[in-house]
Amino acid sequence: MRILMVGLALLVATNANPLFAKGGGRDKGKKPAAAAADPNAVVAKAHGGKVWIITGSAPSTEGEDLSKWLSNHKPAAEVTKKPTEERWPITILAVFKKRPLKGPITLQFVDKKEPGVLVGEDSSQTSGGPLVFQEPYDIDANIGFNKGHTYIVKVGQLIKKRFVTYATGEVTLK
Repeated sequence: MRILMVGLALLVATNANPLFAKGGGRDKGKKPAAAAADPNAVVAKAHGGKVWIITGSAPSTEGEDLSKWLSNHKPAAEVTKKPTEERWPITILAVFKKRPLKGPITLQFVDKKEPGVLVGEDSSQTSGGPLVFQEPYDIDANIGFNKGHTYIVKVGQLIKKRFVTYATGEVTLK
């Protein structure tokens, strides 16, 4: 019985040590160290919930440089394709108000004149987490996109078989 009690005491002491080592046993008056500040937290406050469609070179995806770039560019865009091509190459830049969950980011395109009809949907290999999402994408005429139409772009995630929108924007195809 004595050996059992000693073993139990050692087990309790061993499991309690990591708790105190991680700060679980600290004084209640002390605050825990702040997490490293996200350089895009200010960007998310100012521009969160919007999608920019970029046809040229993409901006830096961090901090003050990104905030300046976003302030100087409209979220909505007109994209022109070459007459011999069937695609409109773009880069989608979305700024979220809050961090998305871990998992793939999904893009949805809906014709502005027919909001109930989903024209295109694509899940990215980029995992959620950061406040800024940036990825190249080709809008393809062969899958239902039409010249002269304006599309609402939604960036979000499929959570429990339901699409949760984090940011929206518009693109007009010329």
